[in-house]
Amino acid sequence: MYTRLIRIFSLLLFIMSMSAIAESLITSPVKAVSSASIYIAEGVVESAKTTQIAAEMQGSITALPVKVGDIVKTGQVLVRIDARTARQQVAGSQAQAAAANAQLSAARQAYERKKRLYEKNYISQAALEQAESEFKTAQAQTRAQQSNISIANVGTDLRTIVAPYNGVVAEVNVELGDMALPGKPLLTLYDPRALRVVASVPQNRISQLNGNSDLSVEIPDISNSNFNLSAKQMTVLPTADPVTHQVKVRVNLAEPLSGTATSVAPGMFARIGLPIVGNSENSRLLVPASSVMRRGEVSLLYVVKQGKPQLRQVRLGLKQTQGTEQYIEILSGVEAGELVAVNPLAAVNQANKVRR
Repeated sequence: MYTRLIRIFSLLLFIMSMSAIAESLITSPVKAVSSASIYIAEGVVESAKTTQIAAEMQGSITALPVKVGDIVKTGQVLVRIDARTARQQVAGSQAQAAAANAQLSAARQAYERKKRLYEKNYISQAALEQAESEFKTAQAQTRAQQSNISIANVGTDLRTIVAPYNGVVAEVNVELGDMALPGKPLLTLYDPRALRVVASVPQNRISQLNGNSDLSVEIPDISNSNFNLSAKQMTVLPTADPVTHQVKVRVNLAEPLSGTATSVAPGMFARIGLPIVGNSENSRLLVPASSVMRRGEVSLLYVVKQGKPQLRQVRLGLKQTQGTEQYIEILSGVEAGELVAVNPLAAVNQANKVRR
């Protein structure tokens, strides 16, 4: 009898604890709302203006004043290459040009003198033509030496590599003291004002896309919040992948992206909301934004069934604001009407209590 009373008492305590868990855990039902048809395409951010900067002259790298992530201005020095050899070439070309000028002066004087002698019939026509030929040869040699000086000066200028436009240093491929070789990439620069999202869309959806409607782009960042960016100018590329039969779509992000040079960057994951042509409506599943957890690239939430929180992986769509509340669309992983924990941390604590 005593043992039976203990069992009944324990059962009552368990039921009371489960009721307390259910009452203390705030939940919200998965909402199904009707909206205009939107296709969610997952893609990646890239810069429409990316430049791989390489050396045109060989030499040791003597200065590398920039590093990855630096914001640079047009004309700012990026790399300096040892210019001692180039300066010696300039000096040698200048010396050769001076010698050529001296020869030109002597040839001119000889030609003028023989021309006067020819006018007085003191020398032959052949002698005059020989003097004229030597004068013209000296002129050509002088012009060639001046060209060599210009080439040598250009070689000196090419030893200093500057930024071709305002941008961000995305990659540095060399170290101070490395040997720069013609055509060898030194660093990569991109323009943060010319960002776009590239996504793949099934070929059967391409004809349904409405490029004249407003586009929305969402970029989850590392702090588990989202950048909701406006977009413009959707471009559908004219070829499809022969294996996946998907077509790439480019969506340019609207300017300016103030303060996003270090937050939105090429290579980031993004979602594009592409409107579908027609007046058809579909049902979208929404949950409170606070209920979603992110672990790397995985999105999770707690579904509460019979008072027990159950962790479930979901696939997210775009954010949506209703009044003062923030919601996130769920593309897969839950069903309409299911209860989700509004506070995932509280759900974790309750789940641990249930296990005990």
